[in-house]
Amino acid sequence: MTFARRLPVGIAVLAILTACGADDDSNTVRGRGLNVSQLSAIARAHVYEAALRAAFDVDDPSLSLLLDSRELPRGVGLAPGGTIPDTTTSEMRRRGVTKGACQPPLEGKRGPTRCSAALPGYVVRFSPVFMLRGDSVQVYLYAQKYDTPGSAVTERLRFERAYQVVRRGDDWRAVREGRVPKEIRGEPK
Repeated sequence: MTFARRLPVGIAVLAILTACGADDDSNTVRGRGLNVSQLSAIARAHVYEAALRAAFDVDDPSLSLLLDSRELPRGVGLAPGGTIPDTTTSEMRRRGVTKGACQPPLEGKRGPTRCSAALPGYVVRFSPVFMLRGDSVQVYLYAQKYDTPGSAVTERLRFERAYQVVRRGDDWRAVREGRVPKEIRGEPK
């Protein structure tokens, strides 16, 4: 067999071996085909801030964002996939992006979540930060409205979005946004 004939066969065998040896990510919905980035905890806080700034008017003093430090899983649902490092959560609070923390129940609760806070607002959760190309990353943001014990009961509101975030010098900026269907959160259509 000549080299010209062996090359396509060799490529096909390599492709099959790679596919067989690769991790099966058929159940992955968040960050499918992407690796988790190795950003510092501070840079990760800045990526999360960029996603929040794309979703909310973070500088509005009447907006309260509380952080749920349980990471979104890579698969369907909301079960914790890990925990955001304390350094990241502290940096977000120091920069005034989040006002505190709240860990609402993940299942079984009807109606809006209740959190102890000065104002009603949103509890936010994030996925790990996934590497794209160059200085670009992707992150998923899940937000759910919360009430305080002293506030009026409001309508339940939840959403999830994916953001492509790009580094510009020392800053990060969300440049693309995509809606994530509620089936990803494990909810029916």
